[in-house]
Amino acid sequence: MKSSAKLVRQRIDLNLLVIFDAVYQLRNLTAAGRELGLSQPAMSHALGRLRSTFNDPLFVRLARGLEPTPLADEIAPSLIHGLSEIRGSLERKTFNPATSSRVFRISEGDIAEAVHLPRLLREIEKMAGGIRLHSQEIPGPRLTDALGNGEVDLATGVGYTLGGGCREAKLFESEYACVLRADHPLIGSRLTLKQFKDARHILVSPKGAVHHGAVIEKALSRRDIAARIVVEVSHFNGVAALVTSSDLIATVPMGLAQTMKLLANVKVLPLPIPIPRFTVSLYWHERFHRDPANIWLRKIYQGMFPG
Repeated sequence: MKSSAKLVRQRIDLNLLVIFDAVYQLRNLTAAGRELGLSQPAMSHALGRLRSTFNDPLFVRLARGLEPTPLADEIAPSLIHGLSEIRGSLERKTFNPATSSRVFRISEGDIAEAVHLPRLLREIEKMAGGIRLHSQEIPGPRLTDALGNGEVDLATGVGYTLGGGCREAKLFESEYACVLRADHPLIGSRLTLKQFKDARHILVSPKGAVHHGAVIEKALSRRDIAARIVVEVSHFNGVAALVTSSDLIATVPMGLAQTMKLLANVKVLPLPIPIPRFTVSLYWHERFHRDPANIWLRKIYQGMFPG
């Protein structure tokens, strides 16, 4: 028998090991060839190469079929286990949410955390009680790398232009609205242009979700509007507390406005000025495009916003 070190150094065709496995399991060259889709001459040639490689007959013909030699019995467990490992690594893994304890990481801003995350959590808990979610906001310039290296599995946002193999799918289109306390002393069920111009405003200028802050600030700063901004904050999640404790009004995305209405004593009114609608998209990296777990999470997200 050749030394183990010498066998390791020698180039061995993995196809020959597949043939060894089939012959060892079936003890019949013809049956093994049928299993592998190879002809009798091809199997005989492969067996000859195996014998040359190991310098051993490996299988001898007896009345009841091919029987392994002591060397074949010795090397079979390792070879068969190794082939099983290789096959397992090449087969596409499945993902079972019911038994998974995976932590999914999502890059999203505070609006998505307030509006989308509770719904996403409810959808996941219906079928996957062991899964955890980790929400964080990755700055736009770092998002491509974060998606590519697996720091986050998915991202949601508005207007990202990501390169480096990132993919994008539209989730929904929406608009902006005005939120103010339900018993506002000067504004009733309709917000006029004059009331909007005379009101005292909250301006949200987030560092992460730049799109919303820039669009709203541009609208409020128009020469024909010149809205009076009394307070500027960097997060949308503080707006509800500010408007319910004052006569201030705020312009926010509609989804957040509706969520605030459910949780606080506010009313939601259409804006008397035009502000462009926006599209919220889902982002992921090509590297994980065919990953079953990533596919599953994407389907959950996209199912929340059909059509």
